[in-house]
Amino acid sequence: MVAKRGPKKSSQQTSTEVAPLKSQNIMIGGHRTSMRLEPSMWDALEDIARREGVSVNDLCSRIKVRLDEQARRRGIGPEDNNVTLTSAVRVFIAAYYRRASTDEGHSRAGHGFGDPFAGTPFEEPSDCGNDSAGAGSGRDFGAASFTYGALSSEL
Repeated sequence: MVAKRGPKKSSQQTSTEVAPLKSQNIMIGGHRTSMRLEPSMWDALEDIARREGVSVNDLCSRIKVRLDEQARRRGIGPEDNNVTLTSAVRVFIAAYYRRASTDEGHSRAGHGFGDPFAGTPFEEPSDCGNDSAGAGSGRDFGAASFTYGALSSEL
C-alpha cells in the first residue's frame, strides 16, 4: 500500500487556478522537511506518485538522491548545492509531463491553434454567446474544451 501525503482530493477537485504557495511536511531520507509548492504542483506530484505506485515522500526522496548525485558529479557537496529540492521537484514535474505529451494529446487539449492559454488557469473566461475554446479562430475544439484539472487527470 502506498502512503499518502494526506487525504487525496478527488480528480474533480484538482486545482485549476493560480493560488498561493502551500507548505507541506514531507519525509526525505527519514528526516522531516517542509516544501512550498503551488497547489497545482502538489496535485501533479500526488498524481505522479500514484501513477508510479510510490508515496510522495518516496518520490521526493528519490528526486533528492538524484539531485545530490548531479551535484556530486559537478564536484559540489549536497550542502553547497544552490539548487533547492523544491526547484528540483518543479523541474521533475514539468519533465515528467513533457515526456508524456504527444501531438495527439496537445491537439485534444486545444493547443497549437494560436492560444497558448487554452485549458490553463490563464484561459480567458468565455463570453456568453461564444464558444470558450478558440473564439474567433474559426475552429471547433469540441471535447478539447476542458479545464487544466481535467487535462492533468487524463495524463
